[in-house]
Amino acid sequence: ASDGTLRVVGDWGASVHQHVSLSAGSGVTSTVTLTAPAKNISLWWPVGMGNQTLYMISVSYTPSSSKDSPPVQTSRSVGFRYVALVTGNDTDPDYVKNASTSETTSSFGMFFRVNGAAVFSRGANMIPMDELEGRFSAEAHSQLVKNAAEGRMNMFRLWGGGIYLPDVWYDACDRLGVMVYHDMMYAQGHLPQETATQDTELRHQIRRLAHHPSIVVWDGCNECRVTMTSSTAIYATFVLKVVVEEDKSRPVWPSCPAIGWKSGVHALDATPTGGPLVTLVSRSRYTIETHGPYLIGNGFETVNSGPKLTLFGSGVPVHITETKTGVDQPNVFASEFGTSVFSSFESMSPSLHPDHWGVHAGMPAETCDKTSCTGTNPMSERNHPCDAVIEVYFGDADKLDAVGELNFKKQLYQCMIGQVLNMKSTIETRRSINQFGIIVWQYNEIWPTGGWGSIEYGSPRPGQVIGGRWKPLHYVYRQTLYTDVFIACGVGGLCYVKNDMISVLKANATVTAVSLADGSETVLYSKLVIIGTTQNPGPGVSMWFNIDIANYNVNTTVLHASVTSSSKSTDILCDNWMLLTVPTYLQLPRANATVSVGQAHPDGSYDVHVSVDKIALYVTLTTSSQGRFSANAMTVRPPGTTVQFIPILGTDMKPDELTVRIEDLSLYSNN
Repeated sequence: ASDGTLRVVGDWGASVHQHVSLSAGSGVTSTVTLTAPAKNISLWWPVGMGNQTLYMISVSYTPSSSKDSPPVQTSRSVGFRYVALVTGNDTDPDYVKNASTSETTSSFGMFFRVNGAAVFSRGANMIPMDELEGRFSAEAHSQLVKNAAEGRMNMFRLWGGGIYLPDVWYDACDRLGVMVYHDMMYAQGHLPQETATQDTELRHQIRRLAHHPSIVVWDGCNECRVTMTSSTAIYATFVLKVVVEEDKSRPVWPSCPAIGWKSGVHALDATPTGGPLVTLVSRSRYTIETHGPYLIGNGFETVNSGPKLTLFGSGVPVHITETKTGVDQPNVFASEFGTSVFSSFESMSPSLHPDHWGVHAGMPAETCDKTSCTGTNPMSERNHPCDAVIEVYFGDADKLDAVGELNFKKQLYQCMIGQVLNMKSTIETRRSINQFGIIVWQYNEIWPTGGWGSIEYGSPRPGQVIGGRWKPLHYVYRQTLYTDVFIACGVGGLCYVKNDMISVLKANATVTAVSLADGSETVLYSKLVIIGTTQNPGPGVSMWFNIDIANYNVNTTVLHASVTSSSKSTDILCDNWMLLTVPTYLQLPRANATVSVGQAHPDGSYDVHVSVDKIALYVTLTTSSQGRFSANAMTVRPPGTTVQFIPILGTDMKPDELTVRIEDLSLYSNN
C-alpha cells in the first residue's frame, strides 16, 4: 500500500493536486478530473481541415514517505476533437430528432464528422512494415505517416490481421493529422477467446492508445461479420465490451466492413451508451461499407495465383454516370479495394540473382497449391504475378519470359503504371458517385517484392528507402486522385468537378484535347464554377458537364483537365491527364526523355531537370537515394520541366550521390 500526492497538469493552464491512498495489488487505480474550458482550447483537426493542436498532460505521484517507493512521473499528449460516425441523413431535422433518442444506426450511408464537419476520408490500409519485428524502425514508422500525409491521405485503416503499432506511429498520426480507423487485432477465421490474457491485452492497448486524437473509431475485427446468433457475437459481447469499458470517448463499430448496431450506441454518432452492444441482422453485408473488388494478378503460377491468364476491363476511358452527391444523399464508405503489382527494380533486384531479373525469373514456373510451391523459381514464391495487368494495358504478356536489367525494368515499369491506370479509373468512378470513404488495400509493402501498396518496402535493407520508396501510384494520389477538388471525364465526354472541401468552391475548370503528335491543345471547356452553397458547401458536392470528343482520334489524343484557383491561376487544385485508350494503342512519338541533377538548396533538396523532345506521358523518375521527388509519374511537355528531389535523411548528400533514372511510356512503346 502507498499514500501520497497525485499531481496532474494540463499545459492549457489546468492542474489538480489530490491525496490518494493506494491499496496493495495490481490494477489499482485512482481517478482525477481535469477541466479544459473551451475558451482555453484549440481543436485538433484532420490534415487539410485545420491545425493539429496538441496539449501535454503531465502526471506525477509522490509518496508521503520516502520508504514507500520513489516518486514516479509520466506525460502524454492529447488533442481535443469530437468524432461522429454518421449512418443517417443528419441534414434532415426529422431524422436527427428521432435518432437523438435511438440506439439503432441507419442504412442511409457511412461517413465521419470531425468537430461537426463532414470528412471525405481518403487513404489506405496500413499493415506491419516488416515480417520481422526486429527490423522495425522508429524513423521508418514516422516516415510512413509523413509519406501518407504528403500523398494527401487523411486516413489510415489499421488492419486487424497485423499488430498494434509502436507509439511513434500513433504520435506521427496525431502530429500530422492522419485519422486512424482502428481494427482490434483479429481477422477472419481467427476468433478471440474470452480469457484473462486477451482481456488484459485489450485493456492494455486501449489504455495505451486512447489518448490519441487521430484514432477516430474502434472496430472489432477484419472481415468477420458480427452476428449475435453465431460464434462471432464474441466481438460484441467480449472484445468491444472491454474496449467500451476502457474508452467511451469515440465511436465503436462491429467490424470492418459492417452494417451497424441495433443497440448499445448513440444512433447519431455511434459513440457507446455503455449498454450491451447488439448488431443489426436485417441487412445484407455490403450496404453502407464495402470491401473489394480486388484486381489479383494471374497468368503465371505463383503461391497464390493460378497459371491461367484471365483478363479484365481496362476502365480506359472511365465509365461514369451523372449522380446526385452530397451528405444528404445515400452514400457508401469503401474501406478496402486494390490492385496487386510489383515494386521497382531498385527495390526488387537486391533480393534476386541477376539470372532471375525478370517477372518470370527466366525459367518455368513452380507447381503451387495455394500454400506452397514445388520447384526453384523465386518469382513463383512471390506475390501475385503481373501478367494480366501488363497484357491489358500494354499487350506485352508474351515477352515476360525475358530476363536482364533492361527487360526487368521495362516489365516493372509497365506493371506499376498498369496499377496507376487501374486504380485511377476505379477512383475516378468512386469519386463520381457518393462515396465518402476511399481507403485502398493496401498502403505499404511488408517485403521487397510485389503487393498491393503504393509505398514500397521501407526497412533499412539494401535497395530500400527508409519508410518506403513512393511507387508511381502514390505520386498520382498526391497530384490527382486525392486532391480536395477533383475533375475527371469519361466515356462520351461526360465530365464532373467534385468539391470535397468544407467550403464553397469558386474556381476555373478547364478541359483540353492534346495532340500526342505535336502537343497542340484545343480548349473543349473553360468556365468559372461555383460548387456548393452556404447551407451545403461540401464535401461531396458535384457539378456535371459534357464535352464533345466525337471527332478526336483516341490513339493520338489525350485529355487534360484542371481546376485552378479563381483568385490565383497558378494555384492548381487538381490536374488530371486522361487517356482515351490503353497505352498499347497510343501512337506515341519517342520523347527522348533525359534527366540531370541541378542546384542544391539550403533545405537539402536538389533541382532535377527533365528534358523531352516530344510530349511524354507517365514520366517516372527513380532513385536509390533516400528521398522522393516533388512530382513524378507525370506528363512533361517540351522542352521539359524541373522538379525537386526531397531527401529524407539529413541534408549532407553531395550532388554526385544522387542518381536518377528516367522512364516514360514512349521508351517502351511498340508503335
